[in-house]
Amino acid sequence: MKRDPLLQIENVRLSFSGRGEKIDAVRGVSLSLLPGESLALVGESGCGKTALCRSILMLHSRHAEWESGRILLCGKPVTNMTEKELEQVRGRDAAMIFQDPMTSLDPALSIGRQIMEPILLHQKQSRKAAQEKALQLMEQVEIDHPQERFYQYPHHFSGGMRQRAAIAIALAADPRLIIADEPTTALDADVQDKIMALLLRLCRGQDRGLLFVTHDLRLARKAAERTAVMKDGLIVESGRTEELFSSPQHPYTKKLVELAACKERCTAEKAGRGQEKSSFPVRQSVKEKEQILVSVEGLYKSFPLSRHRQQTVLRDIDLTVHRGELVGLAGASGCGKSTLARCIMGLYRPEKGKIVFAEGCRRQMVFQDSASAFNPRMTIGDIIAEPLVIKGMKDKQKLRERVLERMAETELPAALIDRHPYDVSGGQRQRAAIARALITDPDLLVADEPVSSLDISSQLQIIRLLERLQRERQMAVLLITHDIPMIEEIADRIIRLDEKHAEV
Repeated sequence: MKRDPLLQIENVRLSFSGRGEKIDAVRGVSLSLLPGESLALVGESGCGKTALCRSILMLHSRHAEWESGRILLCGKPVTNMTEKELEQVRGRDAAMIFQDPMTSLDPALSIGRQIMEPILLHQKQSRKAAQEKALQLMEQVEIDHPQERFYQYPHHFSGGMRQRAAIAIALAADPRLIIADEPTTALDADVQDKIMALLLRLCRGQDRGLLFVTHDLRLARKAAERTAVMKDGLIVESGRTEELFSSPQHPYTKKLVELAACKERCTAEKAGRGQEKSSFPVRQSVKEKEQILVSVEGLYKSFPLSRHRQQTVLRDIDLTVHRGELVGLAGASGCGKSTLARCIMGLYRPEKGKIVFAEGCRRQMVFQDSASAFNPRMTIGDIIAEPLVIKGMKDKQKLRERVLERMAETELPAALIDRHPYDVSGGQRQRAAIARALITDPDLLVADEPVSSLDISSQLQIIRLLERLQRERQMAVLLITHDIPMIEEIADRIIRLDEKHAEV
């Protein structure tokens, strides 16, 4: 029996305008998704994947210009709907899991209340019933201590925990279509697989579907029945996932498959050689006589779960970073990596222990979510210059010169200086974040998962960029990641963090 498509995208063209120029984001894309199907949309950073997904629910900013095409969701043309009609569709017919949970979650509302909102709006349940369902969803996405975390706020959660909360919100009103934009980028491989298995289980009913954006071809191959490959605003190839990966036709698809295969071989080879702790140093080791730039001793950090209960995230942590050293800090999602980084940067105050810096040590941080770390009203140039402005530099010509120098150093095109964060790709935003961190010539750079949201080719570019900058500047880098094979390629040492202690 023939089934009507759950989602039908027909010849959609979408552009963004700003400062006198137009950017063609989506250039005549057509796609369809049947009930019970899972479709992966893959491609490099900036190719138009997110722009296309936002179009399904008409979530674009005023800078977006709809040029042509139509989108049918559950048989209804969303492109002709009023904002009031769209409010009824969003969450009920389709819900979106955004790549950056920090910008999609409301910092002023508790996590539990945010999960309850779609239930109360679309399912007309009592508050008690909505709360019970919200707690069940928190358990399903493996948020620990749901009864206590229900009343916590987004800033109390790790990046991975925030992503779980965002997934729970999307599932709350039982939508027919889930649109997942890089839903597992902040998570380690084991948790990625669990979250994707959960999404697939919930979306594999007779009348449900899953459209998920990913740069991880491993995930696409495991989870999607069909895959569409996007480049420069166009779908260059699509088909059954296994056929597409085993026999890619388009040169770009072949390149993606080759990169993914190379990464898998590298991971397998390292696993075969074993992971002896004594063999972690990869490059020439830093001599003990070299200056210690930062020393962490006996560090403890806890967060309140409720009025009478706390969760200890860091317990008796010791580590050192020497001048000119690249140190990897690795561990599973939620183990405390970002908390430790924020303690080192002075953003969190630990309960016990001490952090000692070498005299005059300048330190800067590159955050995991550059989209949420940047002010969307500022241009890329103003964002990079801001640390110098805060320090009192007022000469606009000198500021612009310094900004252009840092942009060149981080291989960021000078033409982007007057663009806004939403007008550039994820990889370009991360380069801007690194340029901003370098503008004050730091001795220590703390990079918190700087490539987790990028496609594999962009990941390699940013990691090699960090490696080059660290070497040329003789700058210390503490690089946080859950991708151990990647960090083994470039680190002097790797520190493994688990839920109980730091392991060196």
